[in-house]
Amino acid sequence: MNAALLGHRMAERRISATKAAVQRKIKEAEDRRREQETQDRAEAVQQQPTAIAKSIPDHHLVVARLSDSEMKSPKLKDIIGPLKNVINTALPLVQTPSLHEARNALLFEFPYAGDVIDFALADLVGRTTVKFRPLLLRGDAGGGKSRFARRLGEVCGLHVWRTDASRSDGAVFGGTDRRWYSSEPSHPFLAIARGKTANVLVLLDELEKCATRSDYGRLWDCLLGFLEPETNSRYPDPALQTNLDLSQVSYIATANSLDPLPSPIRDRFRIVTFPKPTANHLDALLPAVIADLAKERGLDQSWVPPLDSIEREAVAKHWPGGSVRRLRRIVEAIMRERDVRAWRN
Repeated sequence: MNAALLGHRMAERRISATKAAVQRKIKEAEDRRREQETQDRAEAVQQQPTAIAKSIPDHHLVVARLSDSEMKSPKLKDIIGPLKNVINTALPLVQTPSLHEARNALLFEFPYAGDVIDFALADLVGRTTVKFRPLLLRGDAGGGKSRFARRLGEVCGLHVWRTDASRSDGAVFGGTDRRWYSSEPSHPFLAIARGKTANVLVLLDELEKCATRSDYGRLWDCLLGFLEPETNSRYPDPALQTNLDLSQVSYIATANSLDPLPSPIRDRFRIVTFPKPTANHLDALLPAVIADLAKERGLDQSWVPPLDSIEREAVAKHWPGGSVRRLRRIVEAIMRERDVRAWRN
């Protein structure tokens, strides 16, 4: 009986040892297979950028690179669907326009902001493509900061992407992780996809009104990675899970006050005070305001005559200077009154 019991136990141990050895071999084979797949993907990613780099023309930039297997991944299907045209593609860089013409165009609309215009356009002196260093326009409400930032980009030929800082957070602006059903890339890359150029302008409006809660990451903290040249040239997008070259994206922010802004943000932006116009600028502002209102109505400027002496006197009486927004409302009211009188006649 003892011999039979001993033999039975020895057989069980040998069977267990054989099973363990087989499982080890299976695990080792699986590990080798995974390691080989990882190596193959890495080689494919390395070879693909090399092939793309050889065909990049001058004044172009490849912002996003993905391998063929990643482009066919079911997990990325919904994310990269509308972005295929800007992935693994050399996107053009908007070339610097005539700075003299750009300055004159901006001075026509903002005759009171000549110093700010010269300061901003100085970044483009000697450059072949448009790229502004991070700029923060500080000034009182209604002075035209947001409109100036937008027009600066448009006059220079850039696609402008506006972000309302008071309604944004780090998780939205910087991109959401691929594991979430609502995953999407970072806003700068979406701006590039919309404009189909590698050097777009991101306008961060009312930056001081950012949410201070950090549940989803503060926008202030998220911006640091986009504003630094060392990190924005290889920004790890959480949705695409690849490094993006966002080095040619320009960032201009507006703020009514600097008090709420943390010091790291102030250090990375060049801060310029945006002035308010005075009553002496009224005659210079009126043509631009009328042209802008005519454009909003879908009319050619030639169909909207300038203000007559009585209308101009009414505007001067109710606008002593200051908010351009208020000036637009006054002129818009006069134009509505014109329409009413014309309909009656």
